[in-house]
Amino acid sequence: MENNELKKVIESLLFASDKPLSVKDLKSILTGEFGTTSNLEKVLDELKSEYATLDKPYEIKFIAEGWTFATKAEYGMWIKKMLKEKAVLKLSPSALDTLAIIAYKQPVTRAEIDAIRGVDSSSGVMETLLERKLIKVVGRRETLGKPQIYGTTQEFLKHFGIAHLSELPAIDASLLNFEQPAQKEAKTELLFAQNEDKNSEKIHKIDDSKEAIDEISKIQTNQTKSEEEVVFQQMQPGASAGIDNSGQNDSLQLLENNEDND
Repeated sequence: MENNELKKVIESLLFASDKPLSVKDLKSILTGEFGTTSNLEKVLDELKSEYATLDKPYEIKFIAEGWTFATKAEYGMWIKKMLKEKAVLKLSPSALDTLAIIAYKQPVTRAEIDAIRGVDSSSGVMETLLERKLIKVVGRRETLGKPQIYGTTQEFLKHFGIAHLSELPAIDASLLNFEQPAQKEAKTELLFAQNEDKNSEKIHKIDDSKEAIDEISKIQTNQTKSEEEVVFQQMQPGASAGIDNSGQNDSLQLLENNEDND
């Protein structure tokens, strides 16, 4: 069959499917009837370009890692009126916060979500996101307790009209910073150890200071004793070094003799 027939078959599949069809899905359906499907991606791109030039309210888009028919954004208000907004997905601010954190930080645990938000996430928020198939459990973290980790789904991509997570708007990464529980515990232990070292160092310094003060006190005491001994010795007759007291003794002896003669 020619490419034109292949295009028509692809169009019918995309039109009838209730979800985007990946290249793998299409190949599994078309292989055998059309022989090789190595040029399938090229045919899909051609279809997309053709519909873009038809000036129609719908187009072929690559959404949620698959191909689908979709109405153009400018006609969304009319579709909402038709559906009376019953099918419009409405989330609370806390649910939107949680969903945004999961989308940008996945895979992520509930504890990590709470750490970023700064508040405890209610179980109702997580259940709502799980029920609406916007998030799913993708595994468990290999840490204490093995908590569940969450990620977004194909339904999330489909709802927001993006093909891959890489198409999410860029944000400041610092807004999503958090400390892993293990990192926080290690940091606490490190701070505690550092404080212990500082306290130990202070104790050593205090001990050294006490020893120094004791030594200084001993030196001062010895100096005081020495000074007192020197003063005492100076007060004694003939105690001063280098002074000859023999003349003084002779004078005293003469006075005594004169008193006796009188």
